[in-house]
Amino acid sequence: MMHDKTALLLMEYLDGALPAEERQQLEAQLAQDADLRKNLEELQAVLLQLEQLPEQTPSSGLDARFDTFLQAEKRQLQSPNWLGRLRSFQALSRVEWQLAATFALLIIGLGFGWFWRVNQQQQAEIAALRQEMRSTQKMLVLAMLEEPSASDRIQAVNVLEQEKADPQIIKALINTLNFDDMVNVRMKAAQALGSFAADPNARKALINSLATQDSPEVQITIIEILVALGDKGAVPSLRSMSEDEELMDFVRQQAAVGLDVLL
Repeated sequence: MMHDKTALLLMEYLDGALPAEERQQLEAQLAQDADLRKNLEELQAVLLQLEQLPEQTPSSGLDARFDTFLQAEKRQLQSPNWLGRLRSFQALSRVEWQLAATFALLIIGLGFGWFWRVNQQQQAEIAALRQEMRSTQKMLVLAMLEEPSASDRIQAVNVLEQEKADPQIIKALINTLNFDDMVNVRMKAAQALGSFAADPNARKALINSLATQDSPEVQITIIEILVALGDKGAVPSLRSMSEDEELMDFVRQQAAVGLDVLL
């Protein structure tokens, strides 16, 4: 928040009352400090609005009432009555209080504007940092899918399963499902794709993979996922598998059971 001293310095600068040396120092600071320039612009706007207020000319009746009030106040000042003196002090200082309150509101307004801008900037920076960290983490996890250790690849799939689905993640999981040389890794990739079933590409990849998988364990895993999803798009593939004599009996049976559920 802008200090009172800074506000007074800016007001003196706008009024042309600063000594040459202080003016040069302030201008140098303004050239480097965007927040200070913003405060100066806001102060200029407030002063401009004040200057544009219509000038009020007091009426003759107001002058007469003020003279009467002033004489009464003088008499109270001369009176030994302490209550009269207190009332007189309050009346005479009212204008000063109004000026002080106006200036305080101006400082509060400038300070609030500065604080709001700084807070918004900090929030944006924090959000950008978090996004950068998430992107870096995702890239590291995707790289783990290329690790020679099957346990590392399974761990990577587990992490990706908790992420929000995006084309890059779906593509990596499809590639793992179709080409990883370890059955347990492919099964885990199928389960992860099932958790992203809201994405049409994930469902399509599971259905298409049924025709290319040579592992009974992976085939059954995919069948169970598609049946649980109630995906009728899998019906042609399941019918074909239930009639394929080259498949193992329990795979054909599982396909036939799934077909009955979906039909």
